[in-house]
Amino acid sequence: MLVATEPMRTTAPVSLRTLLLPGPLKSGTVIVEGDEAHHGRVVLRLRPGEDIRVADGAGWCASAVVTGVGREALEIEVSAIEAVPEGPAALLGVVCAVPKGDRFADLVRGLSELGVGSFQPLVCERGERPPANLDRQRRIATEAIKQSRRSRTMEIHQPIDVQTVARSTGPRIICDPAGVPAVPGPPVATTLVIGPEGGFTDEEREALVAGGRSVRLASTILRIETAALAASAVWVAAWEASRP
Repeated sequence: MLVATEPMRTTAPVSLRTLLLPGPLKSGTVIVEGDEAHHGRVVLRLRPGEDIRVADGAGWCASAVVTGVGREALEIEVSAIEAVPEGPAALLGVVCAVPKGDRFADLVRGLSELGVGSFQPLVCERGERPPANLDRQRRIATEAIKQSRRSRTMEIHQPIDVQTVARSTGPRIICDPAGVPAVPGPPVATTLVIGPEGGFTDEEREALVAGGRSVRLASTILRIETAALAASAVWVAAWEASRP
């Protein structure tokens, strides 16, 4: 049963918590069930009368008010649905070797929080074998948009090998200690390629650099997730600064 109690109002819109709803978003009364209701009731401790934000992961968000809280469901009133334009970070795609264990989850979560448009595991000779099923990584990417207040989930594609990347078109940046200093250009669809901690083989490097540009992030050897997040942050910050 949904119970309405004395209203509670938030005073700072910037602190609004986010719930994810299946699209398309619709105005009016919505019953939220399942994991998202549990998240709202137990984790966020939402109460009737509290203002929240809802998003569908496909670029739409809306204002909403909690109107009822039950043991297994929330009732909310949705209004002011709007499309949220993506920043220039959405033009960035990261193709990256897979780190071990929970470091993979940290990598996906961090890229999603930065607003990166897509991620694709890279299969290379000295790297770990990517998992066959990437559903867990997709869930992590979806959950991360709540904290980062994005409205579109980062796309996660099936693994790709070095030779396929080398044949792709469009700007390609290869992160390599032997490269030149990283200087991002103007915002344009760009792929960042990050190899394994053991580095690319000579053959892989030659194939990738033939149609791309090799850059270095630091004089030290970085872990995979550190390099991917650092490179993404450099490009995102530069592109954000270039916006009028």
